[in-house]
Amino acid sequence: MSFLNPLFLLGLAAVAAPIIVHLVRRTKAPRVEFPSLMFVRRVPQKTIRRRTVQNWLLLALRCLAFLLLALAFVRPYFGSGSADEGQGKRANVILLDTSFSMRFGKRFDQAKARAQSILDQAAGSESTAIVTFGQSYETVAKFTTDGSKLKAALDAVKVGNGATDYTQALRGAAELFKEIGLKDRRIILISDFQAAGRNPAEAAFQLGKDIKLQTMDVGEAQAANLAVTDVSARALIYQPKYEDKLTARVANFSDEARVGVRVEFLLNERAVEKRELKVAANDSTTVEFTGFNLNEGVNQCEIRVEGDNFPFDNKFHFTLRRTEQLKALLIETASRGRSESFYIRNAMTTGENLPFDVETKTAGSVNPTDLSSYRVIILNDAAITQALAAGLTKFVEAGGGLIIAAGAHTEADSFNQAFQNVAPAKLEEKVLFRGGSGGDYVTMSEIKTDHPIFEVFRQSGRLSSARVFGYHRATSREGAAVLARYEDGNPALIEATHGTGKILLFTSSFDTSWNDLPLTPLYLPLIRQMTRHLGEREERAWHLLGQSFTVAPMKDGALPAVDQPNGERLTERKQTATGELIVAAKEPGFYRLRFPDKSDFAAVNVDTKESDLTKLNLEEFVAAITGADPKAQAAAGATEKLSDEEIESRQRVWWWLLVVAMLLFLTEAILSRRTRMAKLIG
Repeated sequence: MSFLNPLFLLGLAAVAAPIIVHLVRRTKAPRVEFPSLMFVRRVPQKTIRRRTVQNWLLLALRCLAFLLLALAFVRPYFGSGSADEGQGKRANVILLDTSFSMRFGKRFDQAKARAQSILDQAAGSESTAIVTFGQSYETVAKFTTDGSKLKAALDAVKVGNGATDYTQALRGAAELFKEIGLKDRRIILISDFQAAGRNPAEAAFQLGKDIKLQTMDVGEAQAANLAVTDVSARALIYQPKYEDKLTARVANFSDEARVGVRVEFLLNERAVEKRELKVAANDSTTVEFTGFNLNEGVNQCEIRVEGDNFPFDNKFHFTLRRTEQLKALLIETASRGRSESFYIRNAMTTGENLPFDVETKTAGSVNPTDLSSYRVIILNDAAITQALAAGLTKFVEAGGGLIIAAGAHTEADSFNQAFQNVAPAKLEEKVLFRGGSGGDYVTMSEIKTDHPIFEVFRQSGRLSSARVFGYHRATSREGAAVLARYEDGNPALIEATHGTGKILLFTSSFDTSWNDLPLTPLYLPLIRQMTRHLGEREERAWHLLGQSFTVAPMKDGALPAVDQPNGERLTERKQTATGELIVAAKEPGFYRLRFPDKSDFAAVNVDTKESDLTKLNLEEFVAAITGADPKAQAAAGATEKLSDEEIESRQRVWWWLLVVAMLLFLTEAILSRRTRMAKLIG
């Protein structure tokens, strides 16, 4: 027999109480009226006297009741849960889930208590290692039988903010067994077993046949949660007022609809607008905000939701940066008609939140030394000099973006000579069709919709609807990427890099001379996407935990200091090949980037899949990981050594001890009353 709370054995001292009561009894002297005591000698009388036990049955009942009551608080149990044959010959890896979902309720505290019970069982005789995991895993204690070291390592473990990846964690635990030669190997996986942590792409992974898997589930059967799971916003703004739609998604991970859910939008820690939503069960809804003013520079934004008991995912952080327009240059031939540049100029100057301030010049009026002041240059079917070509080459090498339209005015030989080291392709002969109603033409096909230029056309339109009546054949250079082709296989749009800049070559025209693309609703977004891709710096409104983001260095190459959301300074200073600082996001909130003359911010959020607390089918999960039949696995798991708490909870001896003690107290009370009445009658 073992005891779960051995300290309560001190309560056995209570058994002495009825014995003392039976052996020492205070008696009351009878009062007799007497006329006078003046001639009577005073004799002291003892009211307490020793006596022998007269009712052994009552004494036994009382002692036994107190004994059982004390034992009930000690919580005894029988057996150790399994045979001890392998004691000292087994290696254990405690795989402890520290992902974000373990913050729910008391999951993490229960998980650590389970891990501690495993360490208590090992009792210095089994080699044990502790591995924590979320999206990645970390070995916090290597194989050892030193219980104090293992306990210290376990005490230092804290719950994290990352997502869950069971497969990667189990791989790491399996690899750890290579450090020890014991054949009896066991992984104790302690987790809430969240369904989102199972990667379907790695469903084929299985543990080796020599590794046993024991699971300890600390998650509730059902857990309701309300969370902000996404914010869609344009990160860069070029005007004082935000005119686009800022959309936030609120999800209800429960089987009951939520009514009156309060959603608040904060801008630079000040409330902008509040809304109330109704979210159906196991569904999500969106809320939109627009028409608010922004400060110059970076603006810290936050969407908050109220209405549940799990506040850790009720905030979503993001940034909106208001900045000045970038300069763009449109170069055309002096002899061209106004209509030939009309479409592309309008496409870049019509609408709200325009990223570029466009300036139009003829090729002869451009000063090559002034090109560095522009972010994007569009060479719109214009013949240029060798000096301008050299200036454009330097512009691209320095990081500029160049778009070239090779239309009817472009001569292949002159073009190839001017851009022999820069252009993405070598131009060849012109291909012209009759055009017109019922005439010949080609359309664009083999469009790479995963490229940033074409991602907006995945659902909103088909570029193949534009008809092309003329183009240049082209042979792409080594390293260049063909982003779109005509249906006859010739390249339509080609991209290449040169130095730190990029070049796009369109083998047809940007006007209606060789195609009808400007007459379609696809023209404006296509031009906008091309110029944004080359000229607009990549800016994200927010990042996910576990991801890394980069910070550009200052002009002198120095890197800014980075403060985490908790105020601690980051000490890691890893850089990319181009000198940018790599920041590994490990905590949600705003990261402060400290420059000498200003502060910048980057927003980081938890992985929203952690907000869905739906549980795995644990039986199927274990069967898939071990390759064993679920029933056989369950039977094998029953023979594993159980924790003290699990053994005691299954036996519940304390409950029966408490019931018997109460019955004894009741019997003693009835018997004591009858004995007292018998004495009075006698």
